[in-house]
Amino acid sequence: MKIIFRVLPLLVLFACSESKEKSKSTNLLTNLSLSIDSLAVDSGKEIFVPDMLFFQDLSPDGERVFAFYEPDFEVFEISLKEMKLIQRHPFQREGPDGIKGWVSIFQALPENQIMIYDQVSPNIFSLDGTKVKTYELDFAKMIDFEPDSPFSLPNNMQISKDLNYFFSLPAEFGKPILGLAVFDVQKETGKVYKLPAFDLVSGFQVIFQQGNMASFFGDGVRLQLINDQVLIFCNSTAQIYRYDSKQDSLELIAFEHQLVENQKTGTFPTEVDSRERQQEVANQIRQQISFEKFYWDDSRNLYFRFGTKNYQVSPDGKERKADCYLFAYDEEFQLVGEKFLPDLTRVPYFGYFMNGDFYSYWPMGDEAGFVRFQFNF
Repeated sequence: MKIIFRVLPLLVLFACSESKEKSKSTNLLTNLSLSIDSLAVDSGKEIFVPDMLFFQDLSPDGERVFAFYEPDFEVFEISLKEMKLIQRHPFQREGPDGIKGWVSIFQALPENQIMIYDQVSPNIFSLDGTKVKTYELDFAKMIDFEPDSPFSLPNNMQISKDLNYFFSLPAEFGKPILGLAVFDVQKETGKVYKLPAFDLVSGFQVIFQQGNMASFFGDGVRLQLINDQVLIFCNSTAQIYRYDSKQDSLELIAFEHQLVENQKTGTFPTEVDSRERQQEVANQIRQQISFEKFYWDDSRNLYFRFGTKNYQVSPDGKERKADCYLFAYDEEFQLVGEKFLPDLTRVPYFGYFMNGDFYSYWPMGDEAGFVRFQFNF
């Protein structure tokens, strides 16, 4: 495997004219304006609890959202284009097509298929609830890992669109992740690639344990598949890893941000003796920059991600506010824009771009809905 490292400052554009060469820095988001509105989903006469649409993913065509509705064991199909509930697809709890246990991973795939990890194994389902394939692979043996819980090994697990590889970030509670685990479905083999740039994350986590109960807060390492690429990012640093399964290459990409620091610093207690102290330490950690996941806008051919600083949570957890930022990157992950967003006090937890607008699911009373963010620049 080859490992590549590169540092990407805010993109510098070069224009040549005969023997002269000029350069100037550009920030695409300098004149960004943001407008926000709310859109209710037309659910017809369907009755459901919109707060219970937990697991969601965007269809490969970029126009529909699939969501797992646990109370009725159904997959909801929602049109972003029409802002309408298209159909509810029943699934089974038992039998040959049953989902065994709790759903922990939910991923939309081509040809209207869904990958669901149900604490037992990953399975491919069609939208009519038929179990197309079950992967009876001994993932732990493939990477010589002894998980301490059913959730340790499939942490952040995703499957490639060609169904040839699984990716995950194996991790035991309160311990650093093992690395990026890559499982070859055909060969039934696995590898773990270390991610040393993310070793710092354990310094920004705090645990409160009382008897058999434990509470965890802290930065994490996350995995996402986007544009057929495997990205691994960390809240504590701007750096990301990109893995190419075809080339078996792992690339570390670093950035030089101008508006915010490129990573957290300092020393914080990792174990405390009360929830109050845990909340206090958590708020101290949140005062520094936290980087979030990436979103692809195919109308602009740009990646975006949010960041926050000074994130404060009230003792009762009801009030949350932060300084919010937006960052933009080109197709090669060159940093091309960054902007402070004074009108935002919370960034979306997840969402989807369609036709240049960003949609984030947000229940509106008894109705399902989305908050739409329009970025104009």
